[in-house]
Amino acid sequence: MCGPYSCGIVVTAVGAALVFITAFGGFVLVPGIVENTIIDTVALKDDTEQFERFEVVPVALNFTVRLFNLTNPDEVLHGAVPIVNEVGPYIYTMAQKRVLERIEEDKLTYHIWNDMQFDPVGSYPHTEDDLITMPNVPYHAVLGTTESTVPNLMWAINSGINGIFGEYDQPVATFRVGDILFKGVPICKDPIAVSGVVCTVIRSMLPDIKNMVLENDGSILFSLFAYKNMTESYRYEVYRGINNISDVGRIIRYDNLSYFKYWVNTNPGQISSCNKINGTDSGIYMPFISRDQPIEAINPDICRSIRLNYVRDMEYEGVPGYRFTTDESMYADDYGCYCLNVTKGITRQNGCLLKGACELFTCVGAYLVLSNPHFLFADEIYQNSVIGNTPDIEKHVPFVEVEPHTGIVLRGGKRAQFNVFLRPIRGITATQNFRTTLIPLFWVDEGMSLTEEFVDQIKNELLFALKLIDIVIPILLSVFSIILVAGIVVIAKRKLRNNASGSDIPSSFK
Repeated sequence: MCGPYSCGIVVTAVGAALVFITAFGGFVLVPGIVENTIIDTVALKDDTEQFERFEVVPVALNFTVRLFNLTNPDEVLHGAVPIVNEVGPYIYTMAQKRVLERIEEDKLTYHIWNDMQFDPVGSYPHTEDDLITMPNVPYHAVLGTTESTVPNLMWAINSGINGIFGEYDQPVATFRVGDILFKGVPICKDPIAVSGVVCTVIRSMLPDIKNMVLENDGSILFSLFAYKNMTESYRYEVYRGINNISDVGRIIRYDNLSYFKYWVNTNPGQISSCNKINGTDSGIYMPFISRDQPIEAINPDICRSIRLNYVRDMEYEGVPGYRFTTDESMYADDYGCYCLNVTKGITRQNGCLLKGACELFTCVGAYLVLSNPHFLFADEIYQNSVIGNTPDIEKHVPFVEVEPHTGIVLRGGKRAQFNVFLRPIRGITATQNFRTTLIPLFWVDEGMSLTEEFVDQIKNELLFALKLIDIVIPILLSVFSIILVAGIVVIAKRKLRNNASGSDIPSSFK
């Protein structure tokens, strides 16, 4: 049995050792083990669950479309301000897989394949048989293109419009929703004379137009989204994150190029910021995400990279995360390289669009204009050009919410609105009374939410380890620190007693 002084030394030594071991283990060893485990889990290594999830996305995506119904079409044809109301949602579940073409040590090459099916339950009471009145998108797409390519024929085209568009030969039309979205609206079905010439021109341009498909009988089907369904995307080449976990999923090449080819290179010989490919395909992000580092991904539908900035901490089904969104700068075009200067309508003096809108001609092959839904963050001239806009930052801003340690997407939504300028088209009688207006056609929200199964997996495998560090380690440190202090107190008291009695520390440690 030890004496008070010797016991004090033993307790102090043991306490100090326990504090050191706990501190080293809790703040160095365990976090290092957790970090290495996360790296092994997130990297796209062969024969891992992460690789399988990357190849076949286990969470069904929702492709949601909301259309703008024009409620005063006759008045608009005579110059009135358009009045629109949002109709929808029309929801399509989207099963997605990445079809691997080549696997290298730290690179993957693949294309994306989507299988989209209408969801009648989620869309209820809306159906694909609903009728929607809106600007005639194929009409404006074709005539806008021919106005630029064969302007001297516009007077003749005016007399042959029916031969090009058939029953949809007016600038405003009523469509079955399923037809305009996916099934297709026929044009160039029975062209004659001048309309046959125009249809020949259109057919020659089809390789550059996403929304038109040539049929066996020579007619053309126009749809907004058929190009996305049951078709191969352009080829992606990305890093696997094996050599550097920060590179996981980062795109090296898209469509066999290390840059986009759609936008203006303002300095000869240099790739502009608009044409740079940044980030991932939006299905995977690097781990260890910080609040002060933006997230980047590409959106192929609008042919550009998107930057999202941290806005706040959030929680999804008990899993803490970070919310990132775009901001006003997305369509501000501060560098001028998104200004194609080919779209006629309401523009600045230099031909560029006003704040909050972006030309899409080189991306989709039609004179469509991109914006945030309901012209969020757009110039007031665009916001006030129609009646019925109700911008709401929570509903309409593109966003992603991630678990910051793993980079796992908890929720996300790629949101974009597509618009067209209603304006007088030279030589086309039916358009001459239009008030020049940027009118919304539809907006889409390609979104996902992590399922309960994967939420539970994060909680059980990751959050448990993190709680061990955040809760258990500080408690152990507190307990062992008390032991250390107790030992020091025993030694100090014994020494004070010895000093009071005029003796040194006894050699017997009694």
